Amino acid sequence: LLIFFCIEHAKSNDFPTLARSEFVFACMSSNASNRDFMAKCSCAIDEIAKRMNYEEYAQAEAIARLWEGASPREEAFKSVGLSKDRMQKLFRAQAASELECF
Repeated sequence: LLIFFCIEHAKSNDFPTLARSEFVFACMSSNASNRDFMAKCSCAIDEIAKRMNYEEYAQAEAIARLWEGASPREEAFKSVGLSKDRMQKLFRAQAASELECF
């Protein structure tokens, strides 16, 4: 049981501090730059990290940037299975973090 806890804890802690900080700063700039939102935004990235590892998160963030464009290449990329899977996992993690933290 202890080994399982350690593995799960390590998996949820594989997000680098820089990535967590960037998320919190972006979240606060989209909401309010006060201590209350710092706590909510910190909670949100922790909840996301519980639901996906950093590699999946980084891939989903890169995919999200591609999805924002409007060129034919980006449109073709949206239909790729990995893109859909990563984005669905990110969307579910974000929704859970909204419910839990905000």
